[in-house]
Amino acid sequence: MAKIITVAHQKGGVGKSTMALNLALCFQDQLRVALVDSDLQGSIYHIKDDFPGLAILSSERISDIPHLNFDLVIVDTPPYLSNKLNELFQFSDFVLVPTKAGFFDVMAIRSTLALIKFSQAKNTQLKAGIVDKTQ
Repeated sequence: MAKIITVAHQKGGVGKSTMALNLALCFQDQLRVALVDSDLQGSIYHIKDDFPGLAILSSERISDIPHLNFDLVIVDTPPYLSNKLNELFQFSDFVLVPTKAGFFDVMAIRSTLALIKFSQAKNTQLKAGIVDKTQ
């Protein structure tokens, strides 16, 4: 069964897609990795031809995630709290929350953390962490 890392934050511009893509590329030499672009904007999915050795799947594959035949599945999420986040968190092993140290970024993280806590009540194995993307 695949380990599932979901990269989430309700605010745009915090580096979710970049983080998800870099994680997938980092692990692709050691594991069978899939990157699922669940953002309807499809930023990662539209550049899939630039990464021929990486399985990049579209948002239509969200319900398939728990059954995908990979060692690691990394999920990029949209820059808003969609109803899909709760579903994604339910079958995730880890939620990674990239953020910047700016005031508005930190304020926006509250609702993402609340959703993670809600999901942890149902998925007691769910772990989460915050990554500061400040340079």
